[in-house]
Amino acid sequence: MSIPVSALLGSTRRFVSAIVLFVLLDLTVLVINLWLADQLADDAVAINLAGRQRMLSQQTTKALLLANGAADPATRAAAADELATAFGLFEQTLTAFAESGQTLGGDDTPVTLKAVTGEAARAVREARAIVAPLKAMLHGATPASRDGPHYAAAADYMVRHNREVLSLMNSLTTALEHDSVRRSRDLRAIQTGAFVLALGNFLAIVVGLLRQFRATETDRQRWRELARHDPLTGLANRKAFTETALGVLARAEVDGSCGAVLMLDLDGFKPINDSFGHATGDRILIALAASLDATARATDTAARLGGDEFAILCPNLHEPAHIDQFCGRLLAAIARIPDEICPGRMLGASIGVAVYPDNGYALANLMGQADRAMYAAKHSGGNRWQAA
Repeated sequence: MSIPVSALLGSTRRFVSAIVLFVLLDLTVLVINLWLADQLADDAVAINLAGRQRMLSQQTTKALLLANGAADPATRAAAADELATAFGLFEQTLTAFAESGQTLGGDDTPVTLKAVTGEAARAVREARAIVAPLKAMLHGATPASRDGPHYAAAADYMVRHNREVLSLMNSLTTALEHDSVRRSRDLRAIQTGAFVLALGNFLAIVVGLLRQFRATETDRQRWRELARHDPLTGLANRKAFTETALGVLARAEVDGSCGAVLMLDLDGFKPINDSFGHATGDRILIALAASLDATARATDTAARLGGDEFAILCPNLHEPAHIDQFCGRLLAAIARIPDEICPGRMLGASIGVAVYPDNGYALANLMGQADRAMYAAKHSGGNRWQAA
């Protein structure tokens, strides 16, 4: 017999659902990890460029002072070029922080910055308000007009606002660092939650598999037991009787022990079935099996071989007197089957006995001889036992 298909399908669906959920949670953790890595990379770039803004603001102030006050024309020209580069990059990066956009990274490759929020946005907004007049002052400053009034006014303006710009860039850097730490903490909390869910689901899968394994083993054991028992009477069936008897006889042949094999058949069972119906016949067989099981010794094995044919393996039952007593008890027990099952009918049985080692140790031979003895008892009038 096999485990019901519906039970297998139900277990399979639950198992597949748990696996799919585990994979989805695992993918979620992977996506969060990738997202977290991207966020941390973006934060690192932003913090690095915010730090560079402090340097560029100081470089702009220094270049303005040199472009305005250096005595050497070559020094003023070099300072003007440095000013254009430093201030241009400073203003470009500030705009990227404010509006989302591209600027140059530390290795002079384009990078895209996201618009900052909160305290960082305030620092950028105030810095742009300070830088706007300076940008207007330098608008007309070209290499041809380096000695003009542009640099003098711009240098004076930048000196007056230098500390303020530096403080704002420090605030920008600090705000970005705080935002990065907070975002990392939030993302890691999400990551941890997803991991805990995935782990919990994995443990649930393991527990489910163990439970399913135990349930399957229990079912298999139950089906194995059912496969070895007669479904109507609960006695051992022919397969179980054969396996047990072969084992007992093999040991008996080794140690030289003795015993008996009994074949039993109800007398007149077919007429009872025909007269009272198969339901009554089944009740008789159940009652007969209960009588045999109650009469048999603890070491005996009673089995229903089919129909109204039964067999009993009786180790260490060899002496004729003991066999006579045992068969007498069997017939008496059968006679006591309640009359209400089959009113007006006295139940009896014919029993054939083969003993080992007298009749050998081969099970087929023992059962064959016991079966012939049983039919001899039946032909002699029934309700008796006959030795092979």
